[in-house]
Amino acid sequence: MPATAVSSRAAEGLWARLGQVACPGERTFWLIGHRQADFEAVSELVAAIAVRYPRLDILFTAPQPATRAWLRERFPRAVVLPPPLPITFIASRFLVNLNVRGLLILGAMTAADRAILRAANARATPAVFAETPSGGGTDASATSLGAVPERIEHHFVDTPAAQARLLAAGVAAERITQLPERGDARTPMALDIISHLLAQDLKLIRSRLRPLRRRLERLALQAMDDRRVRRLLAFKVQRFDTLYDLRRALGNPTTILCLGNGPSSEEPEVAKMRYDCLFRVNHVWVKRGFLTEPNMVFTNSKATLTAVKGPIFGLHSIKSEARLLVTRFLQKVRGGARYATIERFGLHLSEPRWHGVRPTNGAVMLSTAVALQPERLVVAGIDLFSHPSGPYPGDSETPNAYTPGHNADSELALLLEALSLYTGELVILSPALKERWEEFHRNRRQRRDAS
Repeated sequence: MPATAVSSRAAEGLWARLGQVACPGERTFWLIGHRQADFEAVSELVAAIAVRYPRLDILFTAPQPATRAWLRERFPRAVVLPPPLPITFIASRFLVNLNVRGLLILGAMTAADRAILRAANARATPAVFAETPSGGGTDASATSLGAVPERIEHHFVDTPAAQARLLAAGVAAERITQLPERGDARTPMALDIISHLLAQDLKLIRSRLRPLRRRLERLALQAMDDRRVRRLLAFKVQRFDTLYDLRRALGNPTTILCLGNGPSSEEPEVAKMRYDCLFRVNHVWVKRGFLTEPNMVFTNSKATLTAVKGPIFGLHSIKSEARLLVTRFLQKVRGGARYATIERFGLHLSEPRWHGVRPTNGAVMLSTAVALQPERLVVAGIDLFSHPSGPYPGDSETPNAYTPGHNADSELALLLEALSLYTGELVILSPALKERWEEFHRNRRQRRDAS
């Protein structure tokens, strides 16, 4: 064997075990198996995940070189690596460095799998176990689960006997799904459950699972709810609790320009627009040098609070507020941060019918702008990930799709409902959103005329 091949294989094993390999995308779904049959059993599911989530990288780990070679040939766009050493710290490095959003463990569990599962539990990364017809039979895999103290979010089984064993081991019935042995329903059933788990906000779940962090967040919210303490903390943070207070802090704007991060946010006509208040989302626009002095920035990211100075921050939920408050209080930063928690305003996107839906920051931004009811509202950069130039200005490489935490249909429904509540002059410079809005408006008018 050539020396270059040996060194390449050695390097692969070293980097994999240290968890320093990087996937080309932003988030990763990790499948852990041991035999080729494990992966063959879920090949249709893997294909369905890749289609539904183009921005989600697929990672396979398998101990045998022959299995890894087969995986590379069968799934050429995936990342294939040896499993990490059975040490929780190293498994944790895998999860962090690859930004793993979910695990699927196939077949019987090993010591290395348990180390991965412990690391996943510590990071609130959802883990799913799937029974597969892999040599040792289903009895071994189902029996091994009884000795696993770590949390598994869901179990896919093929037989009633395996389901009965899990129930006897104390697994809650709602965490078990018996998939049909064959047929068209098998993959959609599994995909729907995995999709629900991938949509979770892991940052908020991690805060809830850590007692000290949970206590600090509760104290931070209590401090902001106490007027006397709040005045003392004004040098650090200020919160606007009503739309009236927010409108006044923004200078009672008559024209709000709402910019998402899509390509239409940098069209020439946007630069020509007159406005007295600029809303933006997150901070990917900072280095691009176009309209970089917003009055308000909508985010749930600690990085944005650090990268952007001066504007009022719009936080979607009280849970996000608590998490970011603790970070702000612990940071040694100069100057106070001003923010509004949009959930406190009681807007339509906080109503119970939308519970379980995670709106993008763009939807939160537009809903807030509508609630302020300026005389004129200009919208650009909300391209519904369907702009022919790609997802972002100058970026044709990133898949043009929503991340796993967001659903295209529910996102569009939120945006259209927000626009329907606006009563002033509306200008939409995002072609895809404008087309959907005109269709929605036309259908609504036809229904009204028919009634």
